[in-house]
Amino acid sequence: MPDTFFDFSRRERLGVACLLILILVFQGLPFVWTRVRPEPPLTDTSGIAEADRAVTALLAEGAREKTRRYDSMRASWKRPAYRRDSTFRRPWPRDSSRKTAWERKTPPVIDINTADSAEWERLPYIGAGYAGRIVRFRERLGGFHSRIQVSEAYGLPDSVFKKIQPYLQLGDESLRKIDLNETDEKSLADHPYINTKLARAIIRYRSANGRFRQVEDLRALPLVNDSIYRKIEKYLTAP
Repeated sequence: MPDTFFDFSRRERLGVACLLILILVFQGLPFVWTRVRPEPPLTDTSGIAEADRAVTALLAEGAREKTRRYDSMRASWKRPAYRRDSTFRRPWPRDSSRKTAWERKTPPVIDINTADSAEWERLPYIGAGYAGRIVRFRERLGGFHSRIQVSEAYGLPDSVFKKIQPYLQLGDESLRKIDLNETDEKSLADHPYINTKLARAIIRYRSANGRFRQVEDLRALPLVNDSIYRKIEKYLTAP
């Protein structure tokens, strides 16, 4: 048995020899490959870094150049400084036709009973909207007998009325009056100082008691107190 342990046949010896040859070939293949095809040299990154530094320097120089140009332009825009007592004259004439807000003319004084919308608009803080409301309120009212009545126009703020009040005057006080004995309920209710309930009460009183002899007869109506009577008496008549 021991004598035949290392005894190989011809085919076995040939197989072992081929195996050893393959092992040697694979062991030496990397060495041969590096000789046949050497590895390329590593890329030199120092050139890239240098180029990056050059680009950064160019950009910084461009930014500084733009800053210098901007500063020079700003310096050219500045007006030459001069003192009040200096003999230096303005480089351009002042346009006398352009006036600032403080140079505007003082608003005119208007008659609150005859002024139209255009005249109202010449007052400060009064536009077309406020002017139209004041004129329509005056027409419905039958005229103003006091400047304070202007403040009762629909939507007119108290602050605006206080600003225009110095420019208001009461001229010809010719009020349009309502005939208590001839006017119907609808026409009475159209007056700003007479609501629908009061107009209906006036008609009922007239139907029950006959014609009004004087305006003071309205005091007999429960709806008419002293405040209401003082507001409407100037716009009523009982001929």
